[in-house]
Amino acid sequence: MTVTIDTLGERALRRLGVSVVPVADRPALNTRVAPGDIATGALIELGVIATGQVPLSQAALVTSDSIATNALVKLGVIASDETPATTDMTLAQTAVTAVHNSLVGQGLVDWTSAAITTAVSEEYAGLTAAHLASSFGKASDPAMVPLLEARIATVARVKRAQALALSKLAQVQAALISQANVTWDNNGIPTAVAEEYTRLTAMALASSFGKEVDPKMLPIWEARVRRMAQIMAAPESAENAVQAVHDDLVARGLARWTVFDVPVAAEMPYEMLAANRLAPLFDKQADPNDEMMARRSLLQIIALGTTYEPVRTAYF
Repeated sequence: MTVTIDTLGERALRRLGVSVVPVADRPALNTRVAPGDIATGALIELGVIATGQVPLSQAALVTSDSIATNALVKLGVIASDETPATTDMTLAQTAVTAVHNSLVGQGLVDWTSAAITTAVSEEYAGLTAAHLASSFGKASDPAMVPLLEARIATVARVKRAQALALSKLAQVQAALISQANVTWDNNGIPTAVAEEYTRLTAMALASSFGKEVDPKMLPIWEARVRRMAQIMAAPESAENAVQAVHDDLVARGLARWTVFDVPVAAEMPYEMLAANRLAPLFDKQADPNDEMMARRSLLQIIALGTTYEPVRTAYF
């Protein structure tokens, strides 16, 4: 029975010690991880967030009236259970607006005054109180202003972190594609390389959050991704290598057969030559002895004008 081109390819891969288990039978290679999960994992890796769930303090809104009232309480203008006078409330609301506009103007926040959350409500109240202090004859500590602004800026970065992480993941993917390391798109990352993508994305994100990473790890993670991509493409690469061996023989007028009816005697030389063509793809060294032996065997087959097919004898 004539051997198929994919069988010859599998044999060539075995010579190199490369797995030939079909991709369809390997869940880690044929399942995908959503980009959002990779981005979240990178943020957790950096310690920017502790969980993939949105903290309640990030989701709950607080009104500017509540912030204004809290500022008046901090200044001792009213007690916590009192209602502020209308004029005091108007003054405090104006101060909340001024504080918010200042934060926006400095590029520290990107939300509107109607979207302030409880994650920063205390800081807003502290800044509002500092802004109001002189109006009520109170003293404030100017050193606290940059500290409160910095805390708000940190929360704002975390709030934007997921979108930033997704953009960095897209950059990682683009870099891998430009290096011809991968062929899959950014709609889903193979499970087998999810950890590597997470680490690469974390490295790309690190400077945005004042974190340090080891740049020496970058080529290591990229090499692991490249290796997995090569394994996923191995069956197709092997078939192409076998076809290339055959085409080379045809071009030189040596092969008197098609790739679909390779003589039995020529199967091993085909495997050896294909394996040598594949070797660099898997960081292996081509074997010059195999190359020489395979070519010599093919020349003998051609010179003898026989396919070395086994002779079947019928006994009576």
